[in-house]
Amino acid sequence: MVKATLALLLAVTAAGLGNLSLAKGMQAIGPLESWTLAYLFDYFIQAFSNPWVIAGIFLEVAYFLLWLVVLAVSDVSWAVPMNAVEYIFVALLAVFWLGERVSSARWIGIVLISLGVFLMMQSWSERKTDELDSPR
Repeated sequence: MVKATLALLLAVTAAGLGNLSLAKGMQAIGPLESWTLAYLFDYFIQAFSNPWVIAGIFLEVAYFLLWLVVLAVSDVSWAVPMNAVEYIFVALLAVFWLGERVSSARWIGIVLISLGVFLMMQSWSERKTDELDSPR
């Protein structure tokens, strides 16, 4: 469980920081204003040359590689819901790093997600305890 939890926390951290970096870079570039081929080409050249976007892409690749490790050592029915830890992490960093305003409804949702993550951790530790207690 320790290896899976550590890999999951590293993966979620990479994903959260990746998403925040991508957001910061794309906010600097601005919204997509046209769907013409020339404009799209210029827009994405700007995006892929922005240091925040580049950092975000690398962090998202790191997340994917770590996610492969998580799936190799844990149940997918545990891993995917536990991935929701990223929502908590991202909301907190969005407030402090990007200066976003998070409404009370979103905070309530984050509390509910946190409760669900806590329950998932309990189910994982109970399962592992049962496996250790049962004879082979």
